[in-house]
Amino acid sequence: MLLGIPGIKYNSQIGLYGHYHYQTDEKLNPIKNLTPHSFANGHLHYSVEWETFFKELNMKQVFVLRDPRDLLISYAHFIPKTQIDHLYPTFTQEGFTHRDRIKFLIEGGPLLEDGKPDHPGIREWYQSFSGWLNRPNVHAIRFEDMIASAQMKWNTTGELLDFLSDGVDNPLHRGDWITAMISNIRPEASVTFRKGKSGGWKDEMDDELKALFQARAGDLLEELGYE
Repeated sequence: MLLGIPGIKYNSQIGLYGHYHYQTDEKLNPIKNLTPHSFANGHLHYSVEWETFFKELNMKQVFVLRDPRDLLISYAHFIPKTQIDHLYPTFTQEGFTHRDRIKFLIEGGPLLEDGKPDHPGIREWYQSFSGWLNRPNVHAIRFEDMIASAQMKWNTTGELLDFLSDGVDNPLHRGDWITAMISNIRPEASVTFRKGKSGGWKDEMDDELKALFQARAGDLLEELGYE
């Protein structure tokens, strides 16, 4: 989407992932040295340290959120294909089924590898990211709005453009830019892409898993506006 903005630059080799205290200068310096009209991607747990880092750089952030149930299903499919993920050994152990993975992501639990901390349940894990919501200089977008109706895509993209540009003086330019940005919405370009749809969790969670999710994280769905 962002690549539809005229003159914007992006280097796929630059990105940030994980907790702030794990970062090195090798990871942080490329972000500090981004040129104007550039962006990078990331997958960052919220922390005061991260918030301060971006505040000192006067850098705007776009936070994309998704229905936690669909996100959980996406990870249950993605992690067994990704050896660098810390859950890979647990998810690929003998006899560990797709349903086991979904249940594990809902509840959390110990990892197969000794010495590693337990993985949090979906509520705690998701909230480690959703702390970015309502922070200064952070604009939130729902994944579902980017694949919804044409009008919803237009409204969502326009709000994002206004946030990034502090408004475009010429309304003709604004419309052209929104059109170009929408043409660049390509969820299939993501490494975690599988179907690019919402609501798939209904087909992959049986009644027991749905009830378990509701018991463990029903309030999270309400907080995020998904129920």
